Formats: sequence, structure tokens, C-alpha cells
Amino acid sequence: MNHVKLQILVATFKKEGLERLATVNLPEINDVEYIISCQNPLGNEIGIPDSLLRPDIKIYFSNTKGLSRNRNILLQLASAPLCLIADDDLVFLPEGLKKLIETFDNNPDLDIATFKYSIPGGGTEKEYPTYPFYLDKPAKGYYLTSFEIAFRREAVKKTGVLFNENFGIGAPLYGCGEEDIWMASLLKKKLKGMFFPIFIAQHQGETTGIRNAAKPEVLRAQGLIIRNFYPLSSFPRIFLKAYRTSKATGTGILFCIKHLFSGWIKKIKL
Repeated sequence: MNHVKLQILVATFKKEGLERLATVNLPEINDVEYIISCQNPLGNEIGIPDSLLRPDIKIYFSNTKGLSRNRNILLQLASAPLCLIADDDLVFLPEGLKKLIETFDNNPDLDIATFKYSIPGGGTEKEYPTYPFYLDKPAKGYYLTSFEIAFRREAVKKTGVLFNENFGIGAPLYGCGEEDIWMASLLKKKLKGMFFPIFIAQHQGETTGIRNAAKPEVLRAQGLIIRNFYPLSSFPRIFLKAYRTSKATGTGILFCIKHLFSGWIKKIKL
């Protein structure tokens, strides 16, 4: 390995996660390293698949649970100038990762950059703007997906901002929203972030956020986030979110409204 410029921070869970990661053929790229944090709550022995036994892949185990906790472990393990949030079911595009590095090289005052993913065949689950924009003034309809986020490690470290472990997969009450809260907290610290219309990875099938969109813990999280992020317009946003979720998932709109409001009524400041 040459001097590492970018570390891809991969969160995974149990033996099944490592085995899934072994099938995606992580590309070997100069200046890129993979840091994998595998949560193993039971502490049983897990063998590392042969395809992951490479010098550019480092694997760590912990007996913890919860995606946000795993993200925080990865933030602590990271050491490269640039980092990319990642999951265990992504196919990374070598040219896209090279452009990611170039984006930061060409924008020395940039702290955070978000990019695009696609699904095999060239499509995507979400519509992206065709132009760059600042993340504190996002384009209409834009929303984050965690594995689109890259950042300068030192800039984020200096803020002291971590992922809120009450949110995300494996959290008891709020099953999503950890990336939105993390990003909002970083932007409040005056970090500079921009979106760039560059594909960096492919994702097989629907993301977890879309598959789980109508789960009560996900709706609760979204209701709480709407209250915090949009205090003056939260009521109409709740009903709009309920309508869209109901339409996309086939879930009853009253069910969606009920659980969105169960999060909205919580007077928790994020």
C-alpha cells in the first residue's frame, strides 16, 4: 500500500455480515484502505473469509450492538485524511472513489462531501440534482443516505460530534435518522459541506431505510427529526411524510400518522 488517502469505514454485523462483504469484491485501489468493524454481541468465534485477508483490509471485532455505535467505533479507528461512511452490501466504483479523492484535492476548504449511488443497470432509488450545492442549503427533495458521506477526518474529529446512539438500526426506540442528526450537528459547527453528482458505489436492491420506511421505530425517529429540523412547518410535513410513506409502502396512512406523531410529541432536543 502506498500512503493511504482514503479509508472506507465499513460497518457490519455478525458472521453473516462478513460473509456478505466477502462477496462484493472490494476493489484494490492505490491510496485506499478498508476499515471494517464487525459487531459480534455474543462473542463467538468468527472466521474471516479468505477474500478479506488482504493488506488493504483491516478488520476489528467488538461485542457491541447498534449501527450508530458501530459508526462511532469506526470514527475512532480511522486514521486517514479522508473517510467514507459505508455498509457491507456496496459495490464500490474505482473511478468514482478516485473522483472522490480528487474532489477534496480540488476543494481544500471542503470538510464534507456527499455523492451518489446507483443500482445495477444504471438506475437509482432516489432522484439526485444534476448540480453541486451546499449541504446547509440543500436542493429541494434532497435527502441523505449514510454511505454517500465522505469527510476530512481531522475536521470532524475537532468538532467532537459522534453519531447519536439512540438512533439507527439496533437502537431501541428510533430506528433511523442517525446520519441526518450527525450531519446537522456537523453543519452547526460550521463545517463546509457540498453535494457532488458523482457515482461512487452501487447498491443491490432497496436500502434498509426504504425497506423499513413504515416500521414504527423508523416513523417515530422521523417524527422527532421533523419536529427538531422544521419547527415552524412540522405539522404539514408530518402529514406529507405519512402520505408519501403510505403510498410507497402500502401501509395505512393513519398508521403512519400515529407513529410519526408518537415521535413528534417527544420534547427531545437533538
